[in-house]
Amino acid sequence: MKDSLKINKTRIIPLRWVANMCGSIAGWAILRASNLDEDGIYGIKYDIYSNIYKFTWPIYYKFGTMYSFDLDSLKNDMSGAGWDDYDENGIPYWERTGTIDPFYDVWDFEDEETGDAFRTIL
Repeated sequence: MKDSLKINKTRIIPLRWVANMCGSIAGWAILRASNLDEDGIYGIKYDIYSNIYKFTWPIYYKFGTMYSFDLDSLKNDMSGAGWDDYDENGIPYWERTGTIDPFYDVWDFEDEETGDAFRTIL
């Protein structure tokens, strides 16, 4: 958080507390609504969660605490050697440590109709 800028949208601390709580509620509600949207359930629950978000997010946006991040400095911090999964020769680190299952592609039974593959675990 050293590269972030804290933006308090109001000086009234109790109002900021309430607004930040509304932001938490809005985040929870939009997450629930998006889960219902992915499942294709557009009933009364979807409408309730959408309305909760619709009424709580503007309060947070107007009076809450926001953070501004400098994305360019984060990209510079996470570049270079040590931040990727490959060594200098292009070999993934998990192949060097031997943590790959040697029998990963060996299957005991493959169903010809569905193409499902099964492995017997002892």
